[in-house]
Amino acid sequence: MAEARVKKQLTRLLKELAPEIKEGLKYGVPHLVGEISGEDGEFRVELVVTVFEDAHHFLRLVCDGSLIFIFPAEDFHPYRLFMDLWRFLEGKFERRPVLEEGARIRGPIKLALQREGYEVLWMNVQMAGSNDVIQVWASKGGVRYNMTFEKIGENEFVLLEKKRIQ
Repeated sequence: MAEARVKKQLTRLLKELAPEIKEGLKYGVPHLVGEISGEDGEFRVELVVTVFEDAHHFLRLVCDGSLIFIFPAEDFHPYRLFMDLWRFLEGKFERRPVLEEGARIRGPIKLALQREGYEVLWMNVQMAGSNDVIQVWASKGGVRYNMTFEKIGENEFVLLEKKRIQ
């Protein structure tokens, strides 16, 4: 019963914060910073959004009967975000590698980016010496990115540069 009340409060707060999360995606990576505490069978959920320019922080601490957490909110849709957050709070969240400079991906770039939630808008392959360089324009959460990949093997690429387009 208590878990159902916490889930209900969390869902309500995520719905209220959805516009703030969507706005935060324009400037960086929004993070949910929260605390779930309970006394005498009553649970209280506090949740705020803070934006980090280019970082992904995951924190889950139990301290004096409270659960304190930080979780990146890369999707402003409240129900999808709730499911990821709840799995994280239960300790069942599988943290995926973040697509940052230096990251290696295998397989076709377009499919790899789609698996990470990006919509590929444009791609261009350029010959650069012995290796190909692939320019990609992609969008995620309403934010556009310009990415440069270098082909380092058969169906293997490394992300050289990722710029947020304002």
